[in-house]
Amino acid sequence: MKVKRFDDSIRRAALYSRVSTEEQAQHGVSLDAQKERLSRYAEENDLTVVDHYTDEGISARKKYTARPEFMRMIQDVRDGKIDVVLFVKLDRWFRNVSDYYEVQAILDKHKVQWLATDEDYDTTSANGRLALNIKLAIAQDESDRTSERIKFVFSNMVKDGHVISGSTPLGYKIENKRAVIDEQRANIARATFDKYIDCRSMKETARYIFTEYGVTIDAKSMKHMLTNKWYIGEAYGIENWCPAIIDKKTFELTASLLETRGQRTMTRTSNVYIFTGLMFCGECGRRMSTYSYANKKKDGTKGKTIIYYRCSARSMLQCEMQKQINQQKLEAWLVENLISEAKKYNIEIKMKKASVPKRAPDTSKIMAKIEKLKDLYLSDLIPKEIYERDYLSLKAELDEAKQRQEIREQEFINIKELKDFEQMYNSLTPESKKAFWGRTLKKIVVYKDGSFDVTFNEA
Repeated sequence: MKVKRFDDSIRRAALYSRVSTEEQAQHGVSLDAQKERLSRYAEENDLTVVDHYTDEGISARKKYTARPEFMRMIQDVRDGKIDVVLFVKLDRWFRNVSDYYEVQAILDKHKVQWLATDEDYDTTSANGRLALNIKLAIAQDESDRTSERIKFVFSNMVKDGHVISGSTPLGYKIENKRAVIDEQRANIARATFDKYIDCRSMKETARYIFTEYGVTIDAKSMKHMLTNKWYIGEAYGIENWCPAIIDKKTFELTASLLETRGQRTMTRTSNVYIFTGLMFCGECGRRMSTYSYANKKKDGTKGKTIIYYRCSARSMLQCEMQKQINQQKLEAWLVENLISEAKKYNIEIKMKKASVPKRAPDTSKIMAKIEKLKDLYLSDLIPKEIYERDYLSLKAELDEAKQRQEIREQEFINIKELKDFEQMYNSLTPESKKAFWGRTLKKIVVYKDGSFDVTFNEA
């Protein structure tokens, strides 16, 4: 144990230890060992321990402001509670020269020293400061290279289909290091997507899942679940990485409906707004809000409730759209014109398909080129500038190929199936009508003259 190098007025010590997830994975660096060594040093040098500040699973490459315990310690420095900060080695403290001097300025201002118990540094001379700068620069370079190599190892594991964490989304389990479908739980995931599409409410969906399956899903977890691409077989940016539980069309429809949540009505009511989230203003592009009005009969009792849609910016004088859409009239128009609108949609799809070249780029070959480029960069065979330039070029090719593939996979609406549509529709409950339009339409754009532009979901 090194000898103390500060005067006897220094009594209050902060013990700081840190370990990153990468170091845990690679070296098993022990926080307990750091704490034990720091505590023993403080005891042998008659220092009073103010507190232990421990950042677990946080890399020293991150900005120091991203370390919660480190920032708590800095606040205690500002509050005058600390005389000296102890850590075992400099790389536990910083691996970044600029961050080091930012924090050093704070310590100097409050006359707080630091000491690495297992290393010796002299910051009082020019040579000592130069040696410290060199040490920090080397540590930062080693940290960056280690991180890239660990990411490379994990990347290879991912490419081989291995799960690199111990947890999986609801509906999956791990067998032989790979993600497979847990059929009992997968039904809960499927029901969550289906229910959300039908009701467009996370609270109602959560209530349904708890009632039917006894599983509690909070709002934050549900949003993450409904946007998690594992469910369509994509993880770590790799398509078909794991078996899909949800088909792509259902997933995309769910994502589209999630975007409308901020515009839904917050009023508790028994009214069913069957087009909520689907209505858009043709003037400003904003989603339209809902409101209802109940006529009064001559005897003063409540009459029929009329539901309207109007631009949400109208009341703030941010949009010139004054048109209000009566839900009943809109519904009647859609029922009457659904077949003609479906025919228009089919024509548009046909034209899109005709514009796409028959011979499509091979996405697997483009992906292989990207992986090869990554290997060359990690092996220091090409500079970062060339890697970034070529990567962006290949990524553009890949995006274009995927876009073409999506157009090819677009399906036509079966007009024959709509033959008895009106009779079927009139037999639905208001809630079922809402679910029907949510699954059928992506948006309804309303213009000043009262005309509509209908976009179908690609499902």
